[in-house]
Amino acid sequence: MTIEIRKVTTDDAEALSALFTEFIGKDSDVTTMREQLELLRSRQEYYVAGAYRDQELIGTAMGIACIDLVGNGRPFLLIENVVVSPFHQGVGIGKKLMQALEDFGRTHECNYLILASSNERIEAHRFYENLGFAGAKRGFIKYI
Repeated sequence: MTIEIRKVTTDDAEALSALFTEFIGKDSDVTTMREQLELLRSRQEYYVAGAYRDQELIGTAMGIACIDLVGNGRPFLLIENVVVSPFHQGVGIGKKLMQALEDFGRTHECNYLILASSNERIEAHRFYENLGFAGAKRGFIKYI
């Protein structure tokens, strides 16, 4: 199985929305998603990676190089929206997406990568730990 990792485009909005629906069980506003993807095209600190098999989007992950004020002042990479279609999990696609984000972080001279994962996603935690992430700190979220 050949997997290509590349930037997601506005043409991928419907497939991207379907991936997120599989993951969180809620539909996304595809029109807004297209607008956001168009906006992100000009923002070099954002990378929305897509995993494609025969031109079909089967996974995604987003990295954001964030400015940091402490230490050496180098940025950190925030990782969000990591999703691989359930039909394609366990064959290395998530690993390829995460490697693409790590490469992006290195290009932007990031000090570290950071992500959050829900407490109940034990398999995802093992996946991240196998990639070298440490679960040493607690994360919090507040919806507004």
